[in-house]
Amino acid sequence: MICNRTTTESLLLQAPRQLSWVTEPLPDLGPQDLLLRTRAGAISIGTELPIYLGESRGLHAATYPCMTGYESIAEVVACGAAVQRVAVGERVVAFYGHRTAAVLPETRVTPIPADISDQLALLLILACDTAKGVGKVTLAPQERIAITGGGVIGLLTLFNLHARGQRNVILIDPVAQRRALAQQLGAQATFAPDDPQLFAQTCRIGFECSSRNVAFQLLQTLAEPAGQLCILADGNLEPLVLTPAFHAKELTVVGSSDGLDYQQYARWFWEVVRTQAYPLTTLFQQSVTAAQLPTTFAALADNAQRPVKVFVEY
Repeated sequence: MICNRTTTESLLLQAPRQLSWVTEPLPDLGPQDLLLRTRAGAISIGTELPIYLGESRGLHAATYPCMTGYESIAEVVACGAAVQRVAVGERVVAFYGHRTAAVLPETRVTPIPADISDQLALLLILACDTAKGVGKVTLAPQERIAITGGGVIGLLTLFNLHARGQRNVILIDPVAQRRALAQQLGAQATFAPDDPQLFAQTCRIGFECSSRNVAFQLLQTLAEPAGQLCILADGNLEPLVLTPAFHAKELTVVGSSDGLDYQQYARWFWEVVRTQAYPLTTLFQQSVTAAQLPTTFAALADNAQRPVKVFVEY
């Protein structure tokens, strides 16, 4: 794919369900900037679909046109004169969404080691975001932890817990295929929300990763007195309501959003995925080209059975 050094093709949402590729100018390359050619991206379904549908709950009303996506793998095409950490030809993780090219300061990219695949590198962003939530609760060895939601946020939360030695983790999701993925990633047990055996479980720590109030209510039911609940989902689908159990058990709820220092987390992440057999790339259950993005969004919006994550090739 040829990189135009002066323009980029950006996928803009013109209105709910209306996507189009638009040619936009690239800024001049500053002394500390990188010119990036996109190699791959992803559709972060939990975040992007509500925006695409015009249903996302946020602090501010939606305005159009708006940029789509945020996860990108790029090759460095050119470097400013003062760039020190990366070189032409190297791959980086960056935040600029569904675009064919971008200009960013070198401080806003994370270099990718040669032995790490594009798919694994793309998972760095949400893995770091979920690690931030894991760090917001007080964990004791071998205690029971519950996760509601087996999408990419729930599964990467499970990954972060298991990689840190937590083995007594259960995951709750209505989709059998997602429960199977959780088993592969180290869940001690998985349950459908209506499984009668689930209500024999209790947990001191819970992670809400589905953006669904029914799941948040379930966590409050399963929580032990003085338990901690972390809301890791975007919260962009529906309000999450405190139940009488929250007050009776004197629970604590904490929210968590974007990640920590991505470059610092990357050093830990690269080492774990090198040395431990976590099948993280199985989270990508669909692969499309960048040209297929508009039709892919439309299909995802109209299909209740959605992949955990979509890999996008440029």
